Amino acid sequence: MAANQAAVAQSAASIALEMSEHIETLAAAGDWDEVEDIVVRLRSAVMNVPESERYAVIHAVQSSLEKVADRAKSARQDVTVKVTELRRGQAAKKAYELR
Repeated sequence: MAANQAAVAQSAASIALEMSEHIETLAAAGDWDEVEDIVVRLRSAVMNVPESERYAVIHAVQSSLEKVADRAKSARQDVTVKVTELRRGQAAKKAYELR
C-alpha cells in the first residue's frame, strides 16, 4: 500500500512539474493562449500532489511561473512598442493625406 501511495505521489508531482516545464517552453515560443490554459489546469495538478511533497512542488512551480511572468512582461513591452509605432504611422499617414 505504501509503495502504491509513493507511486501516486511521484506521478502527481511529475505531472505538475512537467506542466510547469511545458508552460516555460510555450512562453518562450510566445503561445500565450496555451500558457493560460495550462496554468488553469496546473493548480489542480498541484493539489493532487500529496501534502508531504506539495511544498517542494509548489516551490518549483512558483519558480517556473516567475520565469514565465518575466517573459510575459517582456512580451507585453514589445507589443506596447509595436502598437505605439503603428499609431505613430497612422498619425503620419493621416497628416500626409491632409496635405
